[in-house]
Amino acid sequence: MMRSVQRILAVFESFTATKTSLTLQEIADRIELPKSTAFRIVRSLEQSGYLVRLADQRYCLSFRFTRLAGLVKSTLDIREIARPVMTDLAEKTKETVAIHTVVGRNRVCIDAVATSASPLRSVIQPGEQMPLQGGSASKTLMAFMTKSELSPILPSVARVTKRTQSDLLAELATIRQCGYAISHGERLLGLSAISAPIWDINEQVRYCITVNGPSVRIQMHEKEFIKLAKQAAAEISLQFGGKGELAAG
Repeated sequence: MMRSVQRILAVFESFTATKTSLTLQEIADRIELPKSTAFRIVRSLEQSGYLVRLADQRYCLSFRFTRLAGLVKSTLDIREIARPVMTDLAEKTKETVAIHTVVGRNRVCIDAVATSASPLRSVIQPGEQMPLQGGSASKTLMAFMTKSELSPILPSVARVTKRTQSDLLAELATIRQCGYAISHGERLLGLSAISAPIWDINEQVRYCITVNGPSVRIQMHEKEFIKLAKQAAAEISLQFGGKGELAAG
């Protein structure tokens, strides 16, 4: 039963914004099944009204998905989706976990889960704003900005952080490739943070999840915390409609 469900979901996820219709062979290739097996699944979905066979014998998703999409809870937002994952990550790391986004030229904390496991902890409050400069959250959010969004703020970031623009761009490229950013004492001396991007349904990064804490503890568990932060970001991304794959690195 589970395998059948996975195969059906794989068929649905074969369609993308740039590939809204597919041939049977293309579907079979994308779900990595023999054409005969793919045909049985596709035929069943067509009969159920979830796929439409077009005049050119290609398939596309039906309007039934529009109805189902309308049933999605309208108030379901990133905080509701992320909160259970944040709580789990805070319990595993024993550190403060936050979600950040960009508002203007600032990175803003929209939710945070603090742990009382240690008297020495990072305190971050929802609504806290900081300029997009140093720190893992700022770097993660900047790394996934479009060129038109990043260009106006890059000179000031370079000036404040006393780095060249080319150095900054190189670091942002590395962050995109590895799927995380890390900072030690960039925002506040003695504090470190690890951030990972959260992808949305439009394949964009507007949020990131961050583990914050004293440098002495973060550095001690750096590799483990990077892995946990990336896993948490992937889980939230998947529930938020984005890609849930872990980046290399």
